[in-house]
Amino acid sequence: VTFFYAAVSVPLKLIMALAVAMLFLKNTRFTGFMRGVYYLPSIMGGSIAVAVLWRRLFASDGVINALMALVGLPGDTSWLGRKDTAIWTLIILAVWQFGSSMLIFLSALKQIPGSLYESAKVDGANGFVTFWKITIPMLTPTIFFNLILQIINGFRVFTESYVITDGGPLDSTLSYVLYLYR
Repeated sequence: VTFFYAAVSVPLKLIMALAVAMLFLKNTRFTGFMRGVYYLPSIMGGSIAVAVLWRRLFASDGVINALMALVGLPGDTSWLGRKDTAIWTLIILAVWQFGSSMLIFLSALKQIPGSLYESAKVDGANGFVTFWKITIPMLTPTIFFNLILQIINGFRVFTESYVITDGGPLDSTLSYVLYLYR
């Protein structure tokens, strides 16, 4: 369970963090405020209050099912009571806490020389090519750093698994740290 959790949540979190960092690269009037809003879940991330709130959101009578019922989808899913969906609620919570990786990516993106992008534009490269040929190679050390940090955090998952599902149903969210705790 822990390996699956880390293998799925870490890449998703890094992709989300890089995407949001790319959005916040340009300074606008509310950029500072929005960065703070997106970083806030990372500050509160491992807290008991967030885990309890998450458990209520995904409960059978929670907000997620109510929103699904409003759209016309079946609103009686037991997200935390089914073996195949319980781990995904924890993964979504992990991906939601991408703020620290986003800030690290954002600072690395600001260090990439603008002359590289100007040269690529003069050569006729589009945004996709500049992203894959300039941005990603220049971010490689930062991607590696964020990857190592998030793998460590992925293997340390405890609070979410303990508070939200207590390792259940049928040990589908029983992380290694929770198993050690028991």
